[in-house]
Formats: sequence, C-alpha cells, structure tokens
Amino acid sequence: VESAGREEEKKRSNRVHCVSNPCTLKINELTIGVTSSDVLFHISSDECNANLPPGTRMTRIAQHLIQQRSYYPLFPAAKGASLDLAKADQWEMPCQPDILIVPSKLASFAKPVLDRTIVVNPGELTKNTTGGTYATIDVHPMKRETLEDAVEADMEMFSGIQDRVRVDIKRI
Repeated sequence: VESAGREEEKKRSNRVHCVSNPCTLKINELTIGVTSSDVLFHISSDECNANLPPGTRMTRIAQHLIQQRSYYPLFPAAKGASLDLAKADQWEMPCQPDILIVPSKLASFAKPVLDRTIVVNPGELTKNTTGGTYATIDVHPMKRETLEDAVEADMEMFSGIQDRVRVDIKRI
C-alpha cells in the first residue's frame, strides 16, 4: 500500500513544472506565452491614444507585445517594474504564441489578436481586501483527421486556437 501511494505521488509531481518568468511553453501543438509583469498597465500608462475607435485599446496594447516579439517591449522599464536589464534577451518571444497570458490590474479580458493569438488578462486574484478575478482556459483537442492530414503532407499547420478554446473570466 505504501509503495502504491509513492507511485501515485510521483505521477502527480510529474504534472507540475517550474518555469522562468516570462516563459514560452509548448504543450502538444499549442504554444503558450506567460508573464507575471503588468506590462499592459505599463504600456497603457505611456501610450498616446487619441481619436481611436472605442473598445480597441486593450487589443492594440496586446498587439505591441506580439508584433515586437517581446514580453516587455518598453525601454526604459516603467518605474517600479522588477526587471533585470542584464537578462533583457530573455524577455523575447521566440515565436507568436497561440495563447498569451498577461495578468494586469486593468480590466480583465480574453480577445483574439492578430488572427492567431488569444490574449488573456485574468486580472488580479485579490484587490486590496476583496476578491479579484481569474481565468479558466479550456482547449478542445484538434480533430484527428486534421492532424493526420498534416503529418501525411509533412506541412506546417496553425493551431486554429480561436475555434477550439473557451476562456471564462471568473470573479472571486
């Protein structure tokens, strides 16, 4: 009984991975970018945005990250940002992620950006003494036929994440 318990614990611990901040993860066919820096707030503080259509501000700010392939495209960094300039090369995104998670104190959202990326701002888990928000992300598997056809043709394929993902922002 004791060895079975250890085996079960070992299986569970293999599901937890410690990664750097920021990081780009590859899980099956999905690429996921994650950072804990409040880069959306820092960019919005420095951005000029006059005469732009309403509702496009967050999308535009998220586009800066993806187009510049950087988890923190501001230089110099915003006051109070805890970034190590000696490791600025690690802020680069190696590729355009399918899902980009960037928590911020700005309004929570989940939006498609630049046709291929779902950008998620889950918000803050706590706000002062009250509960905040978090996100649940469900990704449905790609159709087997699509995967098999891509392997047979030896072609690069896009994840089609917009059709397979559901993001819910939940309030605590």
